Amino acid sequence: MTTVGTRRTALSNFLRSRRAGLTPEDVGMAPGLRRRTPGLRREELAVLAGVGVTWYTWLEQGRAINPSPEVLASLARTLRLDHAETEYLFRLAGSHPRAEQGAVPERVPGALLRLMHAQSPSPAFLIDADWDIRAWNPQAEALFEFSRWSAQECNLAWVVFANETHRARAVDWERHARRILAQLRAAYGERGGDDSPGARRLAELIARLRAGFPEAARWLDEHQAQERSGTEKELVHEVLGLLRIDQLVLLASGEPQLELVVLAPRDGETAERLGRLVPRAALSEV
Repeated sequence: MTTVGTRRTALSNFLRSRRAGLTPEDVGMAPGLRRRTPGLRREELAVLAGVGVTWYTWLEQGRAINPSPEVLASLARTLRLDHAETEYLFRLAGSHPRAEQGAVPERVPGALLRLMHAQSPSPAFLIDADWDIRAWNPQAEALFEFSRWSAQECNLAWVVFANETHRARAVDWERHARRILAQLRAAYGERGGDDSPGARRLAELIARLRAGFPEAARWLDEHQAQERSGTEKELVHEVLGLLRIDQLVLLASGEPQLELVVLAPRDGETAERLGRLVPRAALSEV
């Protein structure tokens, strides 16, 4: 299948999944008679969005249609899409291509490395636009064991699924894993879809996740998209106990291809426990 064909198939799947997620009550319509399938009918969505039923049917079937930005915006409003999902819709439709981002830097600037280490005793690490983990402090190593992964596998999305120890520690791991996949899909759209080298690298990562983890394949088929952001999470460490964490994602000024991820303690007890992640003697060697 061609790149354009793949994108149209993804657009078709995305539109169908979002339409199925809306009920008549969600858009102010009477529920009516029993429905054979969940969600709005195609003709209902078309009327609400102000487009022709046949035209919308063709779009959802993946035919060669080039919707205008105005029509896409109307569909996004009708489908109740958030910003990341709207961005993803535009990318799949081949509209408003964003300029390709700069290349991923070969070296991490020293100032960023110093900032990362200054987060101690909070675990902290740096990732690039390909989601590869480029550097980490001793606390992050103690918690995630990044050094055990090969260069290809030392990627945030891959480690979330492949690190069995962290999966067992994470409270509600499935919610966090789904969030990672939704953010990865949005990042793919933001980087221009398959029209850009950066997005193609993310597409390869998504394909590896599909092949390597059945749950990732199922959740990716739900076509969720979400902006990259921090979150609250809880980990149950086998020695330290419960860790209540605010995961912060900070974009590096002057280095838009790099992000600093910090796992900050949400309470004093967690702060004290994070302080015991790495022995003081080991920290003095860094």
